[in-house]
Amino acid sequence: MAMRRGECIARIVVETAHARILYDAVEPDNRDAPPHIKVSCTPKDNALECTVRVTGCGNPKRVLTLRNTVDDLLLALRSALEALDLPK
Repeated sequence: MAMRRGECIARIVVETAHARILYDAVEPDNRDAPPHIKVSCTPKDNALECTVRVTGCGNPKRVLTLRNTVDDLLLALRSALEALDLPK
């Protein structure tokens, strides 16, 4: 996690040959975030890269928001991997 001028950033990389499938499974969850939260995921050749950005991190509640958003994203990724039963 990094902090830049009141912005907290977390980056998650899931190495998988099925990055596009995983992206399609979790992307709809990222569309309805509040304006101070930006979640973006990008499928690469052998990985899915997700970035979570939260503004206003001078406020401790926003840092907690980042942590909770990352937790939610990790749960969605794990659920998608399990549901899709993809080979490792």
